[in-house]
Amino acid sequence: MNQLRKYALYFLILVYVSGGIGFLLKPDFFAPFTPLTLLLTCFVFLLSQSPFTLNYLMVFFSIALSGFLIEVMGVQTGFVFGNYSYGEALGYKIMGVPLTISINWALLISSSLVMSAKFFETKWQRILAAAAFVTILDILIERIAPQLDFWYFKSGDAGLQNYMAWFVISSLIGFTFYKTLLKGHKNTALIILVLQFFFFGLLFLFTNFNFQN
Repeated sequence: MNQLRKYALYFLILVYVSGGIGFLLKPDFFAPFTPLTLLLTCFVFLLSQSPFTLNYLMVFFSIALSGFLIEVMGVQTGFVFGNYSYGEALGYKIMGVPLTISINWALLISSSLVMSAKFFETKWQRILAAAAFVTILDILIERIAPQLDFWYFKSGDAGLQNYMAWFVISSLIGFTFYKTLLKGHKNTALIILVLQFFFFGLLFLFTNFNFQN
């Protein structure tokens, strides 16, 4: 399993690096691969869980289902994150919400909590640090989401309501599933989150050049 995890991580790093460069050069070609990349990332993360149990899998997909329901409420009412709608880049949608976004909810919250355990000692430090990390990553993604056809806020930009909702919801999920989510390979979680920051950070730095020229 350790060897398989290692090779899977190597492949994931290759996908993110090549995908990031590809987005800068040929965004129209690489954009359709976004949902597949999210699913691959989720697979590699789950592969790192030790021991891999049915209970962990149920918790992970419970978070994904919760994320989906919250997103449906958000898209339909504007109550949670503000008024926004999803584009086509994240794949198949139900009630206006891409199924991959719910997987990404579970992936980011789970990996952030596992990673936080590498740097913090107490339960609340870990929960709040993970929620802050998820929110910071969302702030970064919001800067380029419209250009990537991920989602669009009717006001043009995500407001304070969006970020507060992300922080509060991430904290509540982290608290609810704390013991189960802590299981896992901390370095794998860290690498996955670094890759996410690398990918979206790279696109953020070159957005104006890439999409306006």
